[in-house]
Amino acid sequence: MTLTKSLLKQPLFKNQVCLKFSDTRVEIRYQNQGCSITVEPEKQEETYKLFQLLQFGGMSPEELGQECPGIREQIPDLLIELDRRGMLIDREKSVTSGGVTGHQFYRELYRFLNRLKMRFPESPYSVKMVDKTITREQLIGYSLESYHVTHLCPSLLAPSLANYESPKIRKLLREFFGSELHHDRLIEKSLKSVGISGQQLQRMLPLPMTFAVCSSLAVFAKQHPLSFKAALLMFEEHSEEFHQLFKQRCQDLDLPSDFYQPILLHAKINDDGAHEDITEVLLADVAYVSPEDQLVVKKNITALMESMVLRTHEILDYYGNPQNRIPRCFDTIGC
Repeated sequence: MTLTKSLLKQPLFKNQVCLKFSDTRVEIRYQNQGCSITVEPEKQEETYKLFQLLQFGGMSPEELGQECPGIREQIPDLLIELDRRGMLIDREKSVTSGGVTGHQFYRELYRFLNRLKMRFPESPYSVKMVDKTITREQLIGYSLESYHVTHLCPSLLAPSLANYESPKIRKLLREFFGSELHHDRLIEKSLKSVGISGQQLQRMLPLPMTFAVCSSLAVFAKQHPLSFKAALLMFEEHSEEFHQLFKQRCQDLDLPSDFYQPILLHAKINDDGAHEDITEVLLADVAYVSPEDQLVVKKNITALMESMVLRTHEILDYYGNPQNRIPRCFDTIGC
């Protein structure tokens, strides 16, 4: 079970959740998002009853299963999905902490991230670099998946520019957006040195978790600005130790300096531009962060961290298998 898959003790729909029942489905709307659930005829009555019980709250998942035995097995996954979408609160749990300023929340978020990292083992990618078992293909795979992130980055950031922000933050976001343009060209140079062409990059597909990580940032930018600002802290973290290890392993495996130098330069550009500080600066302008928003941000950050950890494993697994195609092009033209 992942960190985000713990059920609420007494799930209750938030006040803003709207339900619309029809003969074959239930439509659920919350703020600017929504979903629909197809209902099989024989399960219609109990499904509608479940949603009505969630509107009143006060019952545990086990009690909901007892009230709706015909759909008992589906209830946990349904509650997890509704909770993931931010549609539920825990009626039993009283939030004791009050609202805080954005500056205070940044400090708490920083501590929260450090605690969260301790729940995961050390990065297997770093471990393999330290013990010198990482392969040439896995080093190239890191660069390939980094290319996707840098190439997509402007598109992922763009929705944040349409949000209502103070003039100061709008200016800062525009400058940050501009500073991220064309970073993919550095990674493209790196990949060209190992025989991967620009035409191949255009046809290349990211690993599923690379796509998931990128999609998360885009969704936060459009739907939850606080989570977007918090997530930038994770994207812009710089590790000098990691990059020195990366350089050393590249040299050990006779990869050209033209491969690793652009990657190191990209890290240095971010470091010189103080990109690690972007979250602190953005949150400092937020006057008030409600208890609910604090929980939403922490939940989103936890899910993002899980995705990043899974992405590392995917890079090692895919690029460590000599049977897999590198780069990940699945047509016969240009790859």
